[in-house]
Amino acid sequence: FAMGYHMTASIGGADMPVVVTVLNSYSGWAMCAEGFMLSNSLLIIVGALVGSSGAILSYIMCVAMNRLIANVLFGGYATLAKGPQMEITGEATDVNVDQTVEALLAAKHVVIVPGYGLAVAKAQYADADI
Repeated sequence: FAMGYHMTASIGGADMPVVVTVLNSYSGWAMCAEGFMLSNSLLIIVGALVGSSGAILSYIMCVAMNRLIANVLFGGYATLAKGPQMEITGEATDVNVDQTVEALLAAKHVVIVPGYGLAVAKAQYADADI
């Protein structure tokens, strides 16, 4: 628990997937160590596979983000925000269902980007009917 909290307490949003793969790697290495303690070859092999694949994936993700793994894991620890707080500008506009229908009917092209929620709700079929 303490190691998981320590690793995630200082991580920003963009770095969180790397931390998830690092923690996954740790779980594999813990399984490997448990296999050695129990003299269980299956736990040793599977733990080594999970641990090494998590470590490799973490490395690949850090290379893709052009960051070092140490900077991802320890870079935000005990740092304060830099610069002034961002101010909110502009106004929010309330739109009801009727206004949305009018805007969609008046549009020449509409792009609907399906996401995970659409698939979970099984709404892709109703979306295709539109």
